[in-house]
Amino acid sequence: MQQLQDKFVDVNGLKIHYIEYGDGKPVLLFHGARFNARTWEQTGTISAIASTSYKAISVDFPGFGKSEGSKSEDLSEFIYSFMNTMKIDKAILLGASMGGEAVLGFSVKYTNLVSGLILVGAVGVKRYSNLLYKLTGIPILLIWGANDNVSPKENYELILNKLKDAKLEIVGSQHACYLDDPVTFNQKIVEFLKGLR
Repeated sequence: MQQLQDKFVDVNGLKIHYIEYGDGKPVLLFHGARFNARTWEQTGTISAIASTSYKAISVDFPGFGKSEGSKSEDLSEFIYSFMNTMKIDKAILLGASMGGEAVLGFSVKYTNLVSGLILVGAVGVKRYSNLLYKLTGIPILLIWGANDNVSPKENYELILNKLKDAKLEIVGSQHACYLDDPVTFNQKIVEFLKGLR
């Protein structure tokens, strides 16, 4: 597949970069602090999602990749503004590490806009410990590396304890587990998405 075309949208006065592929219900992908929107293209995750009849939209946070802005933006509020600008009324959200915390923070606040969650080595989970109950009934997939030294297993254990429907998959070893084993990583996401139909 050839490289996806850069797209830009004005979100609260900032030129925000994203790439998209596929048709169907939207799956929004948010990267970690060392990565950008193209990461999910390089791992094959965007094309895997598109192959299941969903529309993958991978976004550069403000100040990352090709997006304008500063890295001090409130990322969960940015997600809300991005969805609003793109006229997306409900989506499945994937977030890794810092992006996972942003997606989690967004989801406990704007639960009605979320149809599914994929958290990959999400950090900052304890911050939302008392709000996790709001996600009851929302399908949640947790993907962690076996030896994640950035987001400890206490983070996914906390979610599993509070939300009985959440499902855990251990993939690869490191924090950015999708780099270790992108094939299995994408397979778990595809299985999850197919289960939402």
